[in-house]
Amino acid sequence: MKMFGSLTFLRWTVCSSLALAWLACSSSDNTTVAQDENSFGAKYKFVNQDVPGWSQDTGATAYSVWTAANLTDKIDGAAPEYTSRGCKFAMYQGLVGPDPSICTVVAMDFGTDTQATTMFDYKKQASSASAAIPQYDASVAIGYPGLTGITVYAHFKASYFELQLDGYSDQSSGSQAATSFLKVLEKKSK
Repeated sequence: MKMFGSLTFLRWTVCSSLALAWLACSSSDNTTVAQDENSFGAKYKFVNQDVPGWSQDTGATAYSVWTAANLTDKIDGAAPEYTSRGCKFAMYQGLVGPDPSICTVVAMDFGTDTQATTMFDYKKQASSASAAIPQYDASVAIGYPGLTGITVYAHFKASYFELQLDGYSDQSSGSQAATSFLKVLEKKSK
C-alpha cells in the first residue's frame, strides 16, 4: 500500500508540475521566444514579395539587427524611449516599392505583450497619432500622417513595430499600404 501511495503522490506531483508549466506557457502576456537579436531579426525580416510589388533594399545599411545595449549607437538620442520600456532586440529593414514608394520597418522585441503595449501607447500619445489603419483597431495600429507618407505604430503580442511609408500623395494610399505590411507582421508574430 505504501508503494501505491508513493506512485499516486509521484503522479500527482508530475501532473501538477505539467499543469503549472502549461499555465506559464499559455500566459495571456505572450512572452517572447527570441533567443538573440539575429533570430528575432530573421523572424521579422521581409523577403521579396512578402508584400506584392515590394522588395528588399539592397544597400549596405538596408538591414541590421541590434540588442538593447547597442541601440543607443543606432538611434541618436531616442534609444532610452525604447530601452526604458523594455526593448530587448530590434530589427531595421528598408524596402523598395512601386516608384517612388519606400518603407522602413523597425521591429522590436519587448519581451511581453504588456511592455509592447506600453511602448505603443507611449508613441501613440507622444506623436498625436490619429490616422486609422484599415482593418486594425486603434488599440493595435495607428498612423501619424506626414507630407508625403505616414508613420505607423503597431504591436502584436510581445513585439512592437514602427513603419515609415514615404512616396504617397494622400493619406489613404499610405494607410492601405500599411495594412499590407501589418498583415505580414501580424502573421510573423504568431
